[in-house]
Amino acid sequence: MKLDHIGMEVQDLFTMELFYRSVLGFQPRYRYVSLNNPGLRTVFLERGGLSLELLERPRGEDFLYQRNRAPNHIALWVEDVDAEYRRISETAFPGLAIKAPRNTGDGFREAELRDPEGNLMELSARIAPAPCYPVQAVIFDLDGTLIDSEPNYYLADRALLAKYGIPFSEEEKRRYIGRGNRDMMNDFVQRYGLPVTPEALALEKNTLYLEIAERNTRVYPQMKRFLEFLVADHIPVAVASGSAPNVIRRLLTSVGLAEVFQQVVSAEEVPNGKPAPDVFLEAARRLGVQPHTCAVVEDSHPGVEAAHRAFMPCIAVPYLTDQPLSRTFDLADLLYADGMESFDPEAAYDWLKLRMA
Repeated sequence: MKLDHIGMEVQDLFTMELFYRSVLGFQPRYRYVSLNNPGLRTVFLERGGLSLELLERPRGEDFLYQRNRAPNHIALWVEDVDAEYRRISETAFPGLAIKAPRNTGDGFREAELRDPEGNLMELSARIAPAPCYPVQAVIFDLDGTLIDSEPNYYLADRALLAKYGIPFSEEEKRRYIGRGNRDMMNDFVQRYGLPVTPEALALEKNTLYLEIAERNTRVYPQMKRFLEFLVADHIPVAVASGSAPNVIRRLLTSVGLAEVFQQVVSAEEVPNGKPAPDVFLEAARRLGVQPHTCAVVEDSHPGVEAAHRAFMPCIAVPYLTDQPLSRTFDLADLLYADGMESFDPEAAYDWLKLRMA
């Protein structure tokens, strides 16, 4: 018998995985979405022979308090789970509780026992390969990922605020990259005390932006090549963007990509923009595939966070490449740290193909 892994129940899987990977140097081993327990998702991490399982499932607001009263579990690897179950059951140790072995969805034969003080342990043996979810669709962010639109957005934002006598610099624009337009307009109204509603301000901005962008937007050649590989292989593709719905449609039309994407989703059509996962989850729903079978292509750390919270593998091509990058980029499954200059569409497609089998 030997220690197999340590399992920890967590409230926020994204934040906890980010901590163990970026602070303690753990690397991902596999991810698992339970079919039998709705909402249960786990991530297995490894470092130096130590395996750590982080588990997230629907919990009440008092979860952290309750967890302090119920310890996490230790998993012990054994040669024969059923034989160990019989042996331990026959000891009839006072206070011992043990459940009959079962096969788990992520490939273990497992028996659960509690010691006389209630500490949870698992007797575990792997009987099937770790789960793998083939990629069935790809979701693209739009601005800064598929099209070179951020400079146009800056010009529109500058012109918009100039109407109210407010200067706006490129440096100030950086704080909003990756955030949805709705959230940005809310912040403008609050930050500058503007005498308009966020909705009215968004309409003003969209008018200014489209006047600039429809004449002045290009598709990144490398990303267009990557998209062509997907289309040729009949992989469903979608756009999930923070821009307004009419802006997305008109820009895709202006660059000749309106007919390429099966679905187009705006953050204005879901409750929350990035870094919440809503826009990616809605794109997966419209495509008719499970979220964890979608890959995301993103340029911003809020977008990478949103993809990870949606449990979707992520290719990250940062628009802003100032070092150090946000630690959120550590969670990208494939990272081109030098941005679009370093993006290799052939290599990225080869990487993705390995995850489609």
